[in-house]
Amino acid sequence: MPLISPAASWLSLVAKIGSIRRAAAQLNVSPSAVNRQILKLEAEYGAELFERLPRGLRLTAAGELLVTEIERWQHDHARALQSLAQLRRPVRGHVSIGLMESFGSAVVSRLMTQMGERHFQVSLDVVIGGTEQIVGLLVGGKLDLAICYAVPRQPEIQFLARVQSSPGILVARGHPLANRKTIGLADCTSYSFVFPDASLTSRGILDKALRRANIHPAGVVTTNSIAVMKMLVLEHHQIALLALPDVYRDLIDGEFVHIPIADRHLKGSSLSLITRRHVRLSPVAAMLADHLKEQLLQLPGK
Repeated sequence: MPLISPAASWLSLVAKIGSIRRAAAQLNVSPSAVNRQILKLEAEYGAELFERLPRGLRLTAAGELLVTEIERWQHDHARALQSLAQLRRPVRGHVSIGLMESFGSAVVSRLMTQMGERHFQVSLDVVIGGTEQIVGLLVGGKLDLAICYAVPRQPEIQFLARVQSSPGILVARGHPLANRKTIGLADCTSYSFVFPDASLTSRGILDKALRRANIHPAGVVTTNSIAVMKMLVLEHHQIALLALPDVYRDLIDGEFVHIPIADRHLKGSSLSLITRRHVRLSPVAAMLADHLKEQLLQLPGK
C-alpha cells in the first residue's frame, strides 16, 4: 500500500502540467479517471482545488495549500526510501576513535552492537589514553573522533557534543561509607584514597578541592589506570573520586557504590565528543559520530 495515494500524486501532476488531458496521457489512464480523483478530493476536503479556465486549470488557494503539502510528502517519502536503501546496503569504511579508559569498553561494545544491527562493515582503530594524548593525536590527524574529559579550547578542535559530569566517591558495597546518600570531602579524611595521576583530568580537580578544604588524606595510592583504581576500591577498601559515567556499568553488578559529592566547590569536568575543525568527516565517520553523540547524551550522572 503506497504511503502517498494515487489521487494525491495525480493532483500534483495535474497542477504541474495545468491540464487533465495531458496529465492523463502521461499517466497512461483516461482523462475521466483523473477527473474523478480530483472531484473525489474536492468532496473530501470540501473545497474546490482548481479553477476551470477555457485554456486549462489554475489552482485555487486551497489547491495550492494541498499541493504544497503533497510535494512535501513526496520529498519526505523519497528521502525515507533512500534511507531504507542505505540500511539494506552494507556500509564500509575505516574510522579511528580516541577514548578514555574508564568508559572505553562500554562505548566500543555499544558501537559494535549498533554497527552489527545496521550491517556496517567498518574497521575501527580504538586508542585509549588521557585527554592530552588523545587531543594531540586528533589534532595531528591520527584520529577521526574522540571522547574525553576537559578538552582544551583550540582552533583546531570542533565540539560535536558536550555534557557536564558530576563527580562522586566510589566505594565497595561493604565500605563504612556505602550507605551515605551524599558525602563531603571532610567525611573522607580518615579513609585511604586511590588518586588518579596527573595524566587524568580528575587529579587536578581533586587536588584543588582538597587544598581548598585543607584536607590531607591518611594514605594515598596514585595510578594512571582506572581499572587499578577500581580494583583497589573493591579489594582493599580504598576510596576514589570518579564521575558516574566512569563507573555506571560497574554499578550494575552491585559490588560498588557511587556517592554524589556534596561540596559545592567540587565540580566535574565536561565530557566532549570532538573532531578536527575544517576537516570533513567521511560518510562512515559521520554516521559513527551520530551514534557516539547519542551514547554521550544518554550517559547517566551528567
